[in-house]
Amino acid sequence: MAIWDKPARAGGLGGSATQTFSANSVKCPNCGSNLIFDPIRGECICNNCGGVFDPDTLDKVGAFGFVNPERDYDGTIEISKEDAERVEIVCNSCGAQIVTDKNTASTFCAFCGSPALVSRRLTREFKPDYIIPFKFGKEKAISLFEEHCATVSHLPKSFKSKKILEKMTGLYVPTWIISTEVEVNVAGKGNKGRMVDEVYTESHANTLNNYTMLTFGKVKFRLNNVPFDGEIKIPNRLMAACEPFDYSDLIKFRPEYLQGYFAEKYDEQPLDMTDRIYKRLDRYAFSVCEKITFGYDTFVPDTNASYTSYNNQNIKYALLPCWFLNVEFDGKSYQYIVNGQTGKVAGDFPYAKGWETIERTGRRAKMNAISLNTGLRAGLYLLPALALVLVRFFRFGDTFQWMKFIYNSPGELLIVLITMGLLTYFLAEILPKILHSKAKKDMESLNQTSSHDIAEEQGAEAYFDTTFPVVAYETTQDFVSLEGGWRYGEEKKYDFTSAQPEAEEQSVNENATEFEKQGYGRRMMH
Repeated sequence: MAIWDKPARAGGLGGSATQTFSANSVKCPNCGSNLIFDPIRGECICNNCGGVFDPDTLDKVGAFGFVNPERDYDGTIEISKEDAERVEIVCNSCGAQIVTDKNTASTFCAFCGSPALVSRRLTREFKPDYIIPFKFGKEKAISLFEEHCATVSHLPKSFKSKKILEKMTGLYVPTWIISTEVEVNVAGKGNKGRMVDEVYTESHANTLNNYTMLTFGKVKFRLNNVPFDGEIKIPNRLMAACEPFDYSDLIKFRPEYLQGYFAEKYDEQPLDMTDRIYKRLDRYAFSVCEKITFGYDTFVPDTNASYTSYNNQNIKYALLPCWFLNVEFDGKSYQYIVNGQTGKVAGDFPYAKGWETIERTGRRAKMNAISLNTGLRAGLYLLPALALVLVRFFRFGDTFQWMKFIYNSPGELLIVLITMGLLTYFLAEILPKILHSKAKKDMESLNQTSSHDIAEEQGAEAYFDTTFPVVAYETTQDFVSLEGGWRYGEEKKYDFTSAQPEAEEQSVNENATEFEKQGYGRRMMH
């Protein structure tokens, strides 16, 4: 059984009582003093004698020792000698737990700012398989945070102070990094012509040039290195906001990289987070399907009729570097994160007095403009029908006079008819498209994240495996859409009349883990 098939213990703690910790850090081979990992040099340094040592070649001196081979770390096996000698710092206020050595002290909690901390012996296996070392130190992290604050408009002047920023803490976050192949049996609506506008769709039936067609297809691609933190106390949105990480820096774990920093133990394994993991992967699958048109002007996938399967998975357990800061301001607590590798800053920022109301008023005005746009498009689409009604039920003067005008002024009549035709075409065909395009842009601007809001989760494009090209083809009837054009094929057909895929015999790999089985044949985003 793999590690991700074994649920973690509740709370991530064992049953041992609190004990006083006593252990050594990695020592300097020259003078025996404690070594600290310097992220700028990427080496361990001794502040006593000035010695500099490569973590990959440093001889075993202290209690940490060399890295162990990969194995299952599930919280149920006996704790290793190395981990038994580490210290666990627990916050009595919020319950957060971090792992360190006795020479890396903390006077406050990185998550809630509370000083109510207790130290005890580590009671659970900790050592990960991989790590991305910190690329910069605390001063640089504070500088990056201040630079980001300068880009946030209407931020209260009294929001940050040197005293608050000094509480920034370097922390390695336990993370499950998942790579998987994605296969989607997708169903949805393919739209042609004016049917791409939902306003037109609501009030008009299919025609030869404007129609909506129930469509089935198959989409295949691979996602590479999607991270999921395994620590309950860290908000998932906060960790997602500081992505992506550059996994070319991912190396085998060595304890020397922890010198001078804190590290979290995982509280949850992938099997504990099945719903959270697969829902995020489903969102990526949905976003990919939205970008595929299958030859229509637009294609809108239906999550209730689409199914995803995740195969050939690979899962790594790693520590990722992050700087955390908790700020108490105006009676509220704000949490911030700085990516310890890329320097990306994320978090929710407060407004200076009155500015949040002004911004909300502007958004409300834009929403009202979108509603007005929708109503205007509905009227324009009905314009030709209204014109025919007017001609049919109203008489414009004496019929004899009209006949006389037609006979005496055929040129003027032709000009009038052409002008009316062009005007009607513009109002009923061109102008609605312009308005529809503007409405889409307004909606996109409303969906854009404000500089005060936490950054959005990374899109699927950030995790595409470029060595595994996206494959998509339509399977609605008896043909498939390929890159080279259309051809009749032997792909699995669907019963189009009943709008349901034909039954397919699907077998789960008998060697699949329980976590992998949870990702097979899922109804999308459920």
